[in-house]
Amino acid sequence: MGTSSQKNKKEKLFDELISVKILLRKKEKELKQSGADAPGFETLKKELSDLKKKIAAIEKAISKYGESFLDVYDSELINPLTESDIIVLRDEITEIRNSLEAFSR
Repeated sequence: MGTSSQKNKKEKLFDELISVKILLRKKEKELKQSGADAPGFETLKKELSDLKKKIAAIEKAISKYGESFLDVYDSELINPLTESDIIVLRDEITEIRNSLEAFSR
């Protein structure tokens, strides 16, 4: 597989993670606007908290390949992300996205 293709997959991984973080923030805002008196508020708040922890774990998994999360783009890393790393992380992001999209206030 070419270097260009591998970099493109890393960029897609980064874009997907940013997208799911934006979706999480949107859902948190919706929950906050619904108010603490809404039915199931605490359960929904816990679900969002758990998803936030999963996102943080994905960021940590990516950042172990460099000095920071943004190093996912750095082609000079000692331990660059492999294709299988990218696939696993993208699957986890998809799972989180599906949970967020199914999330109802």
